Amino acid sequence: MKKQILAESFCGQTRLAVLEDGGLAEIYSENEGQEKLAGNIYLGRVVNVLPGMQAAFVDIGEEKNAYLSVADIQVDKKEMGIDSSSVESQLCGVSIKKLLKPGQDILVQILKEPGGAKGARASCHLTLPGRLCVLLPTVDCIGISRKITDSAERQRLYNLAAEIKPEGMGLIIRTAAETADEAELKRDIEANVRIWTMIHRRSTYSKAPALMHRDLSLIYRAVRDMLTGDEVQMYIDNEQQYRVALETADMFSAECKECIHLYNDKRPLFDVYGIDRQVEKALQRRVWLKSGGYLIIDYTEALTVIDVNTGKFTGKSSFNETVLAINCEAAKEIARQLRLRDIAGIIVIDFIDMESDEDKEKLLGCLRDALSHDRAKTNLAGVSSLGLVEMTRKRIHQPLHLQALCPCRECQGSGLVPSADTTARKILRELRARDSVGEKSPLLIETSFEVAEALLGIEVPFERCYVRADASLHGDKYNLVAAQENALPAKTRPLSRRNS
Repeated sequence: MKKQILAESFCGQTRLAVLEDGGLAEIYSENEGQEKLAGNIYLGRVVNVLPGMQAAFVDIGEEKNAYLSVADIQVDKKEMGIDSSSVESQLCGVSIKKLLKPGQDILVQILKEPGGAKGARASCHLTLPGRLCVLLPTVDCIGISRKITDSAERQRLYNLAAEIKPEGMGLIIRTAAETADEAELKRDIEANVRIWTMIHRRSTYSKAPALMHRDLSLIYRAVRDMLTGDEVQMYIDNEQQYRVALETADMFSAECKECIHLYNDKRPLFDVYGIDRQVEKALQRRVWLKSGGYLIIDYTEALTVIDVNTGKFTGKSSFNETVLAINCEAAKEIARQLRLRDIAGIIVIDFIDMESDEDKEKLLGCLRDALSHDRAKTNLAGVSSLGLVEMTRKRIHQPLHLQALCPCRECQGSGLVPSADTTARKILRELRARDSVGEKSPLLIETSFEVAEALLGIEVPFERCYVRADASLHGDKYNLVAAQENALPAKTRPLSRRNS
């Protein structure tokens, strides 16, 4: 698969797009002075301990306190009498009041960005990612990426990690470490050990809350995490960012430098590849499939719902084959949209109904295969009793729609506004209330074209009421003003009087 990484800097914002075979797969952005929190390590101070929730809130010096679950607390297993094989499940049975108390200082790392009314989610299990492996300074363990499937290679890497792992610390071997030698792994580990030493030293003399370590820049992370494989090329339109990328490549692998290019043409880099047009499509509710079918993607506070529709697609074979074909096409596009929109949490998919169990298994296999390209952790739960496919995707950053959009002031974020007829009848009820208290003076209704048209189509029992369409008023907005019948504005029309 041909992969391109584009980095564009403009007016204090850096945007990074990942293209796969020419199509936009992922999009990220960072604004100067508004850096992301995920990955940062803080010396925090416990503010509240809530036994009923088995959680605590930690002041990290940001706008909102971070949420810390009991399962994410670092404990001395020997002191607590906990078996290493199932720490999380055993911790859930221990009251959080035995582990934390208000005013206590603890090191935490941000796992998830704050979103909506919620603060960031934090953990005491710290991780320092390198290009080839992740250092776990507070947990003694070894893990191998599931994407390394060769059993002999997994065993080789495990044995190597066991030899070079710092005492008392843990390692997770990343996919990029496949075929890596001991020297490469050691260099990766040593770089992160130096970072951890600095964090630990700083935490001994700092006053909470305080930032101990900021996760590195978007360009740095892209070089570290994405420049893997021979077919990946990176283009950067800013000379300073280009130098950062080259310096980062020197830290991890000098070979990466050959994949990094400075773009200096006059035409904006994202314009050349049509990135903004693809981002605008990713913010739309409806996603068209090549076959003529389409997806509807709706977000709620609790979950994301995706509906698959046949649309214009009729197929050229049997009904069952037609449904399977469009469902499989939809599965591939859904996996792409999840990455592109950075949708996470609980996701429910309503595919077109299929009766055959064999076809359902084929569909789930197609979806699993499409999800395997996602760097975020996904869990496909299968088909529910109602025929819905349920899955989860790990959230780290805010989804694209929350970064780029805000709630509509007209509909308060519901996506719906009162119809013209509903607004017209609301106005008429207000006129009735005025009439009932003896208010008989002439009245001018200023409203939108649609509501004005609806009012003119209704016969009313009121006299001396006029309506005028105002282009500056939209939706359910209107004004009721006293009218001078001898000086009415142009294009003012009287409401239709009902015969008594």
